Amino acid sequence: MNVIQIVSVSIFVLTIILIATEKFHRTYIVLMGSVAMLLAGAVNAEEVLHFIDIDIIAVIVGLMLLVRGAEYSGVFNRIATRIIKSSRSINYFAVILMSFTMVLSILLDNIGAMLISATITIPLTRSLKLKPETFIIFQSIIANIGGLTMLMSSIPNIIVAIEGGLSFISFIINVAPVGIILFIVTTLIFVKVLGRELEESTMHDDLRSMEFQDWVKLSIEDYGEGKIGRRHIICLAIIALTIVGFAIHELIGITPAIVALLGGFAMIFISEESPSESFQGIDWSTIFFLAGLFVIINGMDNVGLIEMLSSRMLDLIEGLQIDSSIAVMWLSALPSGIIDNIPLTATFAPMISRWIAEGVSKDVWWGLVLGANLGGCLTPIGSPSSIIALGVAEQEGCPIPLMRFLKICLGVTMVNLCIATLYLYFI
Repeated sequence: MNVIQIVSVSIFVLTIILIATEKFHRTYIVLMGSVAMLLAGAVNAEEVLHFIDIDIIAVIVGLMLLVRGAEYSGVFNRIATRIIKSSRSINYFAVILMSFTMVLSILLDNIGAMLISATITIPLTRSLKLKPETFIIFQSIIANIGGLTMLMSSIPNIIVAIEGGLSFISFIINVAPVGIILFIVTTLIFVKVLGRELEESTMHDDLRSMEFQDWVKLSIEDYGEGKIGRRHIICLAIIALTIVGFAIHELIGITPAIVALLGGFAMIFISEESPSESFQGIDWSTIFFLAGLFVIINGMDNVGLIEMLSSRMLDLIEGLQIDSSIAVMWLSALPSGIIDNIPLTATFAPMISRWIAEGVSKDVWWGLVLGANLGGCLTPIGSPSSIIALGVAEQEGCPIPLMRFLKICLGVTMVNLCIATLYLYFI
């Protein structure tokens, strides 16, 4: 390694360490890292804008606007209220909340799904005199599972899809089935954990003393009757059309970025929210975080580090004589619980592109999709949806102890990774 390569990799490692410590906001850290790469000579001023992947940024902005507009219209609260009012037991109520999170994370993205689900779940569980912490922890796991099923369901998927040229349909065929399996397994574990907690709590006696359906009706009076109005139907239609757009974008000759932006603009237009308010709903810190990250990763690629690391990892996989998809899944899952699955995916994607150019099967992409999304559940800082879960819980006055979060997430995720390993082996 020459001097500039040593400096570049040092900047990258220091950036990741600082992100993991959470001493400073990760956006500031990444932007400073990108400036350091510029000063080190890994990139020059003319290359900076070319290194930022506008397609990925545009898809994320469009989806954020879509979620913002739908949330403002109240459609998610209405749907959730109607579904929850049909609950017949505590287990049914729990499964519906998990299913609601899964559907949202599949159709929109895991970040928006977690934000909406946590905001709805906390007051509902409190009104039922249930502890919201366990619900929120499992919802964060479900959000990441749902995030692996479709192209637009998570930022790692978007990065992989654009880098690997993968279609919307290919995600449904290759990873949606295992996503459904993992959802069922995780939900069964949740019901068992919840049942044990209720048995140990005096609240269990309260639930048995009243008809659960009456309790639910009493608890959601503040949410209204849950009627679906004309504007809600239009919101659902826009979401459906956006999903269809992702599915057929290649046939109609447009990019995923255009589909996402059209859906987002249509949603905020019918929401009757002012443009300034709508754009305030965009998580600009995530946008700038990704922009800075792209500069750092491409700077490493520019000085030959990605090619070097790619070759070493490929030699390791060949030496271990295991399936490349399974190897990539575990190699990406374990560190993504520490450094966040977004920068990890952005780091792995160009390496895998080089492997495929050298003859490795394109199926290795699915190992990265599973590893990055599931690995993000290993720790509370492994994915944006997990971080959102902690933040919303703290904001609502029910902070989740990190060790409790870690204990549940680590155990459930290891089970899910083993199931995913069997799935990759047999397909």
